[in-house]
Amino acid sequence: MAGKTISLFVVYAGFLVFANGMEEHCSLNTFDIAGNDMHFTKEVTNEEFALVGKFKGLHCCAKGYRSIEWYKDGKIYPWELDLSRMIIYPENANQTIYTYAIRPDDEGNYTCVLRNDTVMHSHTINLKVFDQIPDQLQMTYVSQNKQAYVGENVRLFCEAFAGVVDLPDQNSEAIWYKKLENGTLVELSDRFNQKKVIREDGQTYGTYLVIPKVRKDDYGVYRCQIEKPGTSIFRDVVLDEKSRVLNYINPNPFPLKEMVLCSIIIVLILTTFIVLINQYGLAFQVYMKDRFSTVEDNDGKTHDVMVAYAPKDSELALGVLVPTLEGRGYRCTTRELSADITNWSTELSGQIHVCRRVITLISPATVNDSWISSNLYQALKQLQTLDAAKLICVALKELPFSQNESKNSVGETLASLARSMNVIQWQRSSDESFWLRLCRELPPKRYCVTQSSQRPRLTSERSFDSLVVA
Repeated sequence: MAGKTISLFVVYAGFLVFANGMEEHCSLNTFDIAGNDMHFTKEVTNEEFALVGKFKGLHCCAKGYRSIEWYKDGKIYPWELDLSRMIIYPENANQTIYTYAIRPDDEGNYTCVLRNDTVMHSHTINLKVFDQIPDQLQMTYVSQNKQAYVGENVRLFCEAFAGVVDLPDQNSEAIWYKKLENGTLVELSDRFNQKKVIREDGQTYGTYLVIPKVRKDDYGVYRCQIEKPGTSIFRDVVLDEKSRVLNYINPNPFPLKEMVLCSIIIVLILTTFIVLINQYGLAFQVYMKDRFSTVEDNDGKTHDVMVAYAPKDSELALGVLVPTLEGRGYRCTTRELSADITNWSTELSGQIHVCRRVITLISPATVNDSWISSNLYQALKQLQTLDAAKLICVALKELPFSQNESKNSVGETLASLARSMNVIQWQRSSDESFWLRLCRELPPKRYCVTQSSQRPRLTSERSFDSLVVA
């Protein structure tokens, strides 16, 4: 008996989905975009509305994706019944979620996340649920202002939620008009194609406006007038001409002989400048910082530098890094990092207020010997919450960058995060370059210590290189 009940429910739910056109929504009125790159295939709404007890569907129409994941208020599908009764419609390649009878608890933010092997896109829809039809129309989508070349096709769209109008000879509709400079609205000719669309038993309706092969007199303001018995709203969209950039040839070109001579001189100057920068640039920056920058000694801080490290890196931190910095005149303190990356921000937040700089050693030991992009990304994001101007990260091993790294919702990867933070890579082949890059980020000092006095001898008679994890 229970099995029959479930089967009847599935059939009934499937009938409702079919009756409301859900299975065709993402295949109709799609953008005319060639290629198989991952992208949304039609306009995506930012806000959706529904009435308690009525059918409701949300859509994330796209192509070129490998997977689609749905979240409600940050929690991934499937959801507990007390969070949302929305379910995925697999026949539509997971582009649609729906419920045949929505309830107030289903209200919230629904996010679809598209992924392929290299890219991730996401879009969030805010769903609001009403107990009864609202007096005012609720806009779900209206096109942004656009620019187009002459001869190009343009598509505008507006849509609103109005609820079902149950009155004889009364209906709701959305109509596009051309707005003249004096404010007069004029109806569009048959050359303009207006296609009306409705969904969810007529609760939501809108109109596409397609302008084929834009002409000069098509530019201007277009108004979408949305009406239902007793009320109306409108939105204006501006269509401007996109200027073509023309490259003009100089009728009086610079003489070839002089141009070649100037090019040679410029190349020689640039080459000399690059060589000098590569050879002496870091040393010059450190000298100028120590010579002219404001000394930070009278700011109430107790230490110049705090060195944070994993227990396995203690010999390197305490036997090389700290003695070398103290030999250069910096007052140092140390702090061991816990194995739990999520605790780093809490552990270091208090120290950053009493130390002028915080140096954090990043090695396989700090990420539990799992030197992969996801762990390093999490570690750097934890450190990023600290004061960026005071934080210096020293990577003892080359970060595992990859050209095919997945991006988050704002397009950030491990490589871009490392570039935005102060990450210094230890290089065995350029020991002095490392120390100069490190000292460049430290507080200025008005005196210097000779190189021979900077390096304390390790009791184990091993070099810095032998302590760095390979």
